[in-house]
Amino acid sequence: MVEKPSLMLVSHTGVPLSRSTTFRFTLDPNREQQQALLAHAGAARLAYNHHIGRVKANLGQRDAERSYGVAESDLTPPLSWSKVSFINHMNAWKDGRAADASVSLDEDGNEVRRLAWRGEVSTDVFGCASVNAARALANWSKSRTGQRAGKAAGFPRFKSRHTSPPAFRLRSKSKPGQTSPVRAAGPRGLRFPKLGDLRVHEHTGKLATMLRAGRFHVYAASFRLERGRWVVAITGVAAALHHQRRGPKNRYRARVGVDLGVKTLAVVADEHGRVLHKWTGVKALQHAQARLKLANQSYSRTKRDSGGRKKAARRLGKMHARIAHLRTNLLHGITTELARGYTSVTIEDLNVAGMLQRRALARHVSDAAFGQFRRQLEYKAPWYGTEVMVADRWFPSSKTCSRCGTINANLTLSDRVYDCGHCGLVIDRDVNAAVNLARYAPPPPKASPLPVAA
Repeated sequence: MVEKPSLMLVSHTGVPLSRSTTFRFTLDPNREQQQALLAHAGAARLAYNHHIGRVKANLGQRDAERSYGVAESDLTPPLSWSKVSFINHMNAWKDGRAADASVSLDEDGNEVRRLAWRGEVSTDVFGCASVNAARALANWSKSRTGQRAGKAAGFPRFKSRHTSPPAFRLRSKSKPGQTSPVRAAGPRGLRFPKLGDLRVHEHTGKLATMLRAGRFHVYAASFRLERGRWVVAITGVAAALHHQRRGPKNRYRARVGVDLGVKTLAVVADEHGRVLHKWTGVKALQHAQARLKLANQSYSRTKRDSGGRKKAARRLGKMHARIAHLRTNLLHGITTELARGYTSVTIEDLNVAGMLQRRALARHVSDAAFGQFRRQLEYKAPWYGTEVMVADRWFPSSKTCSRCGTINANLTLSDRVYDCGHCGLVIDRDVNAAVNLARYAPPPPKASPLPVAA
């Protein structure tokens, strides 16, 4: 057997880069840079809508021909939806080499078959938008044929300038050892191709140090206007953490279980029944309901496209941003402590979509962000060598007695104390569930049936 070569990236210093990492910064652009960011987002939106429009028109033409009784072999040839074909067509279209290239008039009244402003934005914006369009069409196609799990994906919609948040992506085309076009430019500055140096609110020292030491390689930078502020996410691969940080030394060795809830966000208990930690949660959305109501009322009373409406929208966006930041900061603190401090963690496979269907729980479940908790823990645990086990969704962690194993099928959500009628154990419901999760053992895999003899 021939062994395939490893696809792991190795830096110029010989350090393997395998840990997916993202640095997130809030930009502080001036007025000129703000217009440049909006121009890049507009170019990405134009390229995306162009591909979706071409495919939609082609599919509509073929459907119309079928309704006229045209044979399948005589239909209009279908378009290729691959990423490479989309990129090649976009390059030809914006340069005026395609048959359907845009035509405009210059200052002298002469026809120009190209995008006259294409040189004002980075060329990579068109390529990344073409890839996004190809990926959206592939998701729709796989969803129709049953090859894609999850909720059914509809045909991609056109992006609107008024409703779609401005966003675009730039790739960092460099090899390990070369100077990355996306890099730090001072303690509070970042440099990007075509955009130049942009000031950021956060300190960039960690990113600069890792790039200088060859411990991080940038793949791309994704820009997005969120609640009136431009945010950039720099994604790439980093080197593994130091072996002393990943080792079990000075960490809790016993298996622990984490029970998530609405009243108490997270309860951590070990397999011996000891409660190690409790996090109540900030409940930022619940505490901000009164202020959000007043801000929404003020926004609804303004006139459309007026200065007052823009001001009210910024005020409302800042409130929602503060709520999201409080929630995210708490979740990062909890998941980082679990990944660093323990060797084995068991969590629940919660049916969050089903919990959101209950009107009385929907707002509280959304405020707790159970899905975000699991996502953060699952990507942080491998960094520190922590084992994360996900209990089966139907495992009765709350209804099982942690002392004798009796299952109380009549337990309801309003019962906050577990009272076992068999052994007399009286214990907090969440603590009982966390202990049962710590003792959870996955069922053995089912053996494949043997072939029937002829």
